[in-house]
Amino acid sequence: MRTLVPQLLSSMGLLVFAFFAHRVALGLPARQRTFRYGWTLTAATFGVHGLSSALHDMFSMVGWRGGEGSAAWNAVLVWHPILNHSRTFLLTAYCIVLCVILLRVQRGAAPPPLGRAMVVVLGGMVVGGLVGANEHAFSGLTHYLAVAVWDLMELLALMAVLLVGISSGGMDRGLWSALGVNAFTLALSVLWFAFLSRIDIGGQWAPQPYHIHLTKTALYGVMIALAYRQLRQLRQGSPVRGFFDAQPRPAVPSMH
Repeated sequence: MRTLVPQLLSSMGLLVFAFFAHRVALGLPARQRTFRYGWTLTAATFGVHGLSSALHDMFSMVGWRGGEGSAAWNAVLVWHPILNHSRTFLLTAYCIVLCVILLRVQRGAAPPPLGRAMVVVLGGMVVGGLVGANEHAFSGLTHYLAVAVWDLMELLALMAVLLVGISSGGMDRGLWSALGVNAFTLALSVLWFAFLSRIDIGGQWAPQPYHIHLTKTALYGVMIALAYRQLRQLRQGSPVRGFFDAQPRPAVPSMH
C-alpha cells in the first residue's frame, strides 16, 4: 500500500495540472490561438493520462486487498502492462501531434480541430495497449525494463516537441517550462525503471517503487505551480510571451 498511495497521489497531480492547463487555455485571448491550442491539447491529453492512471491505481488497490493469487490480483497483473504502455504511447502521440501542428502553423497553416488531433492522440493510446497485451506474463525483469525502453521513446518525442516549441515560436514560456519539468521526470523514470527491473536479483541495488512515485508527485507539483503561475499572470493582465518575444523595457529619461 505504501507504493499505491504515492502512485495515486502522482495521478491526482496530473489531473490537477490538466485542470489548471485548461483554465490557462480558457484565459488566453483568441489572437494567441497557437498558445491556446497547445494548452488545450495538453489539458485534454494529461487529463486522459491522469484519469487512466488514477483508475489503474484504484484497480491495483482492489487487487492488493484481494491478496496474491486472487482473481483481482491476477486481473491486475494482466492489465498492468496494457495500461502502463497505453499511457506512454498516449503522451508519445501527443508530442508527435503537437510537433506537426507547430511546424504547420509556422508555415502559415491553421491548427486542425482539437477533436481530430485527440483522435490521433487516443489512437496512440490504443497502440500502446496492444503493445502491452503482447507482453509476456508479468515479471519485474521484463515489464520494468520494457517501461524504461518505452519511456525513453517518449522522452525523445518530448525533447523533439520542446525543440520545435522554441524554434517555431509557437509555444509560450509557461507551457514549455511545464513540459520541460515533465521531460526531467521522464529522464529519471528511464533510469529508475531500468534499475527497478533488477529488484528481484540478489546483490543488485534498485530503488523502491514508492521512491519513484513520491519524486514524480513532487515534480508534478512543480508543473502545477507553473500552470497556476501562468493562470495568475493572465488574470493580472500580463501578456503571455513566446521565447523570442521581447519584454518591453521602461523608457529611460533623457539627461539633456
